[in-house]
Amino acid sequence: MVYLYFIKVRIMLSMAYRFEMFSSVIIQFIILAVNAFFWRAVYANYGTVQNTDLNQMLIYSVISVLLGCFFCRSVEGKLRNKIRDGSIASDYVKPINLFSMFFAEDAGSIIVNIVHRVIPLVIFSCIFITPPLPASAAHFFLFLFSACISFFILWFIAAIFGLLNFWLVDIGPIGGAKDIIISFLSGSIIPVWFFPETIRNILSYTPFVYMYQTPIGIYIGHTSPKESGTAIAVQIIWVLVFYALFRLVGSRALKNIMVQGG
Repeated sequence: MVYLYFIKVRIMLSMAYRFEMFSSVIIQFIILAVNAFFWRAVYANYGTVQNTDLNQMLIYSVISVLLGCFFCRSVEGKLRNKIRDGSIASDYVKPINLFSMFFAEDAGSIIVNIVHRVIPLVIFSCIFITPPLPASAAHFFLFLFSACISFFILWFIAAIFGLLNFWLVDIGPIGGAKDIIISFLSGSIIPVWFFPETIRNILSYTPFVYMYQTPIGIYIGHTSPKESGTAIAVQIIWVLVFYALFRLVGSRALKNIMVQGG
């Protein structure tokens, strides 16, 4: 299968940039350590906050970093570059699906990250922070399913923003602002359940909390298995919404190809 070839190529390319990968792991070690110091300071005078104890929050921060290693979505940057150099026009007429190729390459990056980032980060956490154990086996399997759905939500959003370059040529800081907003409102940095109730209620109607907080909340046991079923159902709805939007924007992009350079 041709897409397996793209996965293999991505793995080989990632292996070639070992220094970049090594430096990235070191940075993530530092992030984990800083998060651990922060949450230990927050919980210094409290047993539990929002029905979550210190050990759960430490595991939350570890899993958040690990999910960041899984959520590979280079489609946005690759689309931007191809539109800039004009190669997008020829890519669209090739006998392969352009977005399936991007997805396969991201799958290859995930495989590499498991070996070169996830495993070292788990070992570091076990030694210096806390063993990142799930609340139960049921929570773990629900977490895996939820995390996969979260990945699709994020991937389709990245693809949609990449397609916007057909009209805007270069979305500039908009993409960066989008990443910052997602990091803050998705619970990647601080769980949304620490936010004021009004903001929590508003965010419950948005896709943000279903990106990071939902799978991690399941993992640490903050969300019960019964509640997990409802949350996962909402995640699936958001995947369908963004997939439909992705198909709509993609079909219109074909009619608005503007080659710049190249």
